[in-house]
Amino acid sequence: MDNSPHQGWSPNELIEPQEAAPKKGFLQWWYRLTALPDPPANASVVAREAARKSRLLSVIVGCLLISFVAFIPGCLALPNPYVIVVDLGMLPFCIIALFLNRAKKPTLAGILLTVAFEAALVMVVLTSVPFDEPSLQQYELFVFGELLAVSLIAPGSVFAVAGFNILFISWSLFFQTPKDPHFLMVLQSQFAPIWVRPVAVQFLVAGVTYLWVSGAQKAIARANQAEMIAKLEHELADQKQELEAGIQQILETHVQVANGNLKARAPQTQDSVLWQIANALNNLLVRFQRASQSERELQILQEAIIRSVRYVQQANAYRQKPVLHPTKTPLDQLIAVLQGQELGSVNAANPNSQPLSSRQSRNNQGEWPSP
Repeated sequence: MDNSPHQGWSPNELIEPQEAAPKKGFLQWWYRLTALPDPPANASVVAREAARKSRLLSVIVGCLLISFVAFIPGCLALPNPYVIVVDLGMLPFCIIALFLNRAKKPTLAGILLTVAFEAALVMVVLTSVPFDEPSLQQYELFVFGELLAVSLIAPGSVFAVAGFNILFISWSLFFQTPKDPHFLMVLQSQFAPIWVRPVAVQFLVAGVTYLWVSGAQKAIARANQAEMIAKLEHELADQKQELEAGIQQILETHVQVANGNLKARAPQTQDSVLWQIANALNNLLVRFQRASQSERELQILQEAIIRSVRYVQQANAYRQKPVLHPTKTPLDQLIAVLQGQELGSVNAANPNSQPLSSRQSRNNQGEWPSP
């Protein structure tokens, strides 16, 4: 016997509950200000994924804004005067990225942030004069560009950013000549270890973040697929129940018709799965009822003709003028013509007969009383 935790699993467990009241707090306020609105509970997988990416970008840009603002005093203390320019210059790009995020263009916002951050670091490294040993520590900051790319653009884009970072670091070590003779001698004698360290960091961060983000996206896709399947199973269960109820109603209608109730009709609701079948069945029952009524009328007419013929034969046998009585059928018109009387006078001979207009009205409606 299987005692696994998946035993007795129901698709209803994955169905999202009804939308709760909106949460309050700084983060929710930031989401409402800079990200896409929360999708409804019945939103598609694409809409929910877009909202998730929009919130992620909103949080990252918010952290960048806080970091750049908090780093302003440190920029003023650095010997490179261009660092404060780069730091303040990133603020407009962050704001533009938030507007693009609200405009449902998170990928474009991610590209803008990544390119702007990479360009800012390149400018900081190129303007680091003199180029000394502390300047080498700036190479490791390029991993933040990789984090932005893998998080906001696509997992595979991290390798393109890492390749650019490695090429720039290599160029910088080759062509940026330090003024300190001691550092120049160390750089010439230990170039390989100095070069390997930032390059290895770029490779490591690119590979690890790619695996993390791609794995997370696959897990999210599997969760969305499982939720979609659960919802479909839930809807199929409801449709099955509705289908069984509709079939039972149609069967009851068949039983009533088989028992002689030609006025029985299948219930019709346009939101039902069997609405077209019920409609077609009701049309068939209406035609069948008319055909049965016409068959009874034809049978009554045939019986009236047989009786009239018998009266005529009996009168001819006794050499008498035949006297035909009204039959309350269309044959009464022929009887009136044969006897040379108005149909009204023929009907007067039989008080139980009805006027022609009444019978014509019943004839137009397809209803003829039995004699």
